[in-house]
Amino acid sequence: MTANVATSGLSARPRPDSLSAGEPSRYEVDIAILTWNDGQLLEAAIASAFASRDVSVNVIVVDNGSEPPAVVPPRATLIRNEKNAGVARGRNQAIAAGSAPLVMLLDSDAELLPDAVVSMAAELERTASGVVVPTFVDQDPSASAGLAPGLIVKAKRVLGLTATYEPLVDSTDTSWPVDFGIGACQLFTREAWEQVGGIDESFFYGPEDVDFCLRVLDSGLPVRQLAGEMVIHPPRRRHRRPINKSGIRHMWAVARYLVRHRKRLLSVGSSS
Repeated sequence: MTANVATSGLSARPRPDSLSAGEPSRYEVDIAILTWNDGQLLEAAIASAFASRDVSVNVIVVDNGSEPPAVVPPRATLIRNEKNAGVARGRNQAIAAGSAPLVMLLDSDAELLPDAVVSMAAELERTASGVVVPTFVDQDPSASAGLAPGLIVKAKRVLGLTATYEPLVDSTDTSWPVDFGIGACQLFTREAWEQVGGIDESFFYGPEDVDFCLRVLDSGLPVRQLAGEMVIHPPRRRHRRPINKSGIRHMWAVARYLVRHRKRLLSVGSSS
């Protein structure tokens, strides 16, 4: 695998964008977007990131072998992998290419509302959390975050019998604790990412996002979900063909996740 960095005139450590020159911002955020043959979806995700208000953002895109190769605007940084390196490795590449104290993972089919990044950053700071995840537009909070899923919940989701997770607490406050939030949008400190050794690249795709949040929790830092719908992301789609090469690879990753976190998952309520 080779990775080519195209910066369109930017350095490998990109400069902050989305604020006028001299305009102060409390938060500088690297927004890491992973893409594979996403076309116009990617364009919308990048545009929404640069439209963020009251925050300095660096947009770093990792193209995981798209054909034709992904194209990004000049102010974004593009890292090109000739082959699909997997979700975890691709995201780690993007994070490592930046230097901002805060990092956001954003799916290429997601779009940020203008105040999403600054709201999540403020909540991360207010609660001294390691990770903050959003509530998605027109979705229940439990559609994207909650109690770490055990074997039964994982099986139900593969079979299309449920599209939600068990809540850890009632979601009635400004934010609330969760075990994890899906990787479609996560905001965390670079320090937390470094402390746990990054996203585990032995997971090619799924459930590296749950594993990352649980390792952040185990390091002593909270993970919280923020109220207020501020990110657009399509609802989870049912796995139509779980028994194929990709599905088998995913099931193997799930098995590793279940073994690694068995103590937590076997505690009261977590194995459901």
